[in-house]
Amino acid sequence: MQADHRGRYALLDDMRGIAAVAVCLFHIGTRAGGLQLFPNGYLAVDFFFMLSGFVLAEAYENRLRQSMSLTAFIRRRTVRMAPVAMLGATIGGVYLLARWGAAPDRSDPLVEVVMADALNLVLLPKLWHGRATGWELFPANGPLWSLFFEVLANLVWAAWMTRASTRMLAGLTLLAAAALSASALHHGSLHIGWQVPTLDGGLARISFGFGCGLLMHRLRHRIPPMKAPAAPLAALALVYALALPEEHLAWTLFVALVFLPGILAVSVAAGRHRAMPGGALLGRLSYPLYGIHVPLLAIAAGGIKRITGGMPLDAWGLLLLPPILMAAWLTLILFDEPLRAFLSQRPSRGFRSQAPGKGVAAGPSTLNLSGPAMGGKPPN
Repeated sequence: MQADHRGRYALLDDMRGIAAVAVCLFHIGTRAGGLQLFPNGYLAVDFFFMLSGFVLAEAYENRLRQSMSLTAFIRRRTVRMAPVAMLGATIGGVYLLARWGAAPDRSDPLVEVVMADALNLVLLPKLWHGRATGWELFPANGPLWSLFFEVLANLVWAAWMTRASTRMLAGLTLLAAAALSASALHHGSLHIGWQVPTLDGGLARISFGFGCGLLMHRLRHRIPPMKAPAAPLAALALVYALALPEEHLAWTLFVALVFLPGILAVSVAAGRHRAMPGGALLGRLSYPLYGIHVPLLAIAAGGIKRITGGMPLDAWGLLLLPPILMAAWLTLILFDEPLRAFLSQRPSRGFRSQAPGKGVAAGPSTLNLSGPAMGGKPPN
């Protein structure tokens, strides 16, 4: 049955890659003083949550219902998520330590830097207020806040929600939409979840986005297939949603609650088609790009600030994208994929086969889509 799905949702790789580039360009604008091409790029995290819910349901829901243990699922997700997340936190932690050494008066105290780095390295948030980092949950690598919430969602889903009825799933998703709206109205923005005071917003964003993706998977057979032209249209719609310079709360709520789920539905309906050449490679690069781009931008921004005296880069900031993409590619082929292959080969009693006594379970999902969601982070 897994073989029947091979290539069925190839377009989702393209969409994930486009969203990852949008997040990177958003941070080039907010962290490095570059031209801001995607003022609503932080909303890509909501789309990533939706993609994650759909793809994980496609890859694991039947297996979790039948024979895969919760331990096996946790191990697979850890192997998939941990290498890049820990690498990004390590790079960011080294940067924070170097910043403390160069400018201790503009950094958190050393003991707080070390404690925050140690927590972030194992995907745990910093819950205290820092002199320089404020209430940031993951100062070592900001986007890890979305991974933290996704891990929680993955555990709840695998332990309980795989057997929930579609009606219950729809009800919970609607409740999450109401909670997200209330949280956004309370905080005055949807750019929430990455700080301690907006933890409720992060929980609401993952609950709605992930639930929306799960629900879309349950209803996928009711979505009529679309022809090839729908694929680039879905990609253009995603770019439009993230790049339109309209930041009013009513608009961003509409994008998160209506427009992005609609884009996901079209992407599922046209899933066999590609949106653009190179989309498959961009999809492979999306998670490494997510995992390392913020600490690399922090290093680049610090160096550029020293050289230019703090002058904004404007359009020149876009030149940071190619080397960051190259770094993501090197991370993928030299670190992420080899390490995941090694870890996946190690035996584990948590894996169980479809037929008792036949050894380990089936190999990884045929989809190249089961990576974690990605998130954004504003400047310090």
